[in-house]
Amino acid sequence: MTKVIWLLLFTCLTLTTTAQGVFSNKTNAALKKVIEDYPNRFSNIIGDRISAIDLAVNYKSKVVIPGSVNCTLTSKDDAYSWNCELFSSPDFEKARSKYSDLYNEIHNTIIKFEGEKPVILNGQYETPEKERKQSSIFFHFLPNTGIIQKLNVELQLQSDGGEWKINLHVYEVPTNMKSQA
Repeated sequence: MTKVIWLLLFTCLTLTTTAQGVFSNKTNAALKKVIEDYPNRFSNIIGDRISAIDLAVNYKSKVVIPGSVNCTLTSKDDAYSWNCELFSSPDFEKARSKYSDLYNEIHNTIIKFEGEKPVILNGQYETPEKERKQSSIFFHFLPNTGIIQKLNVELQLQSDGGEWKINLHVYEVPTNMKSQA
């Protein structure tokens, strides 16, 4: 009987541990929804219109990362971007720690587009320095083929009026501009 109890306990612990996984955080889940809707021009996550300035139209995002300050979509010249302010604090050390945590949540995200092979979101972490006022991590897709060749994902920490803000951007760049970079 004790062998059965130990076997059940081991099975439950194993299932619980694997269910949590590396890719089960809320930032990761929301980012996956945004990226997976890119082929649809973000039509499934576009919310109510907020404002229009010149040729840019801003919309509320239906996909929001829990705890974020603000998530929006912008349409300009038939190009779309998703922006989410994730964190804001006057304390640089808190912001740097949160930036590192967010990188760890996003790094190695697996994205599956319908009818395509899965891709992995990858980027190189660089420790932010207070004197620089801005740090960015540019994530890339492995492999970088098909529709995602024009898509960029950027995690940014910047100083703005005494506050340290962390933003996550998903945006497209024309293929010819990417090859120049």
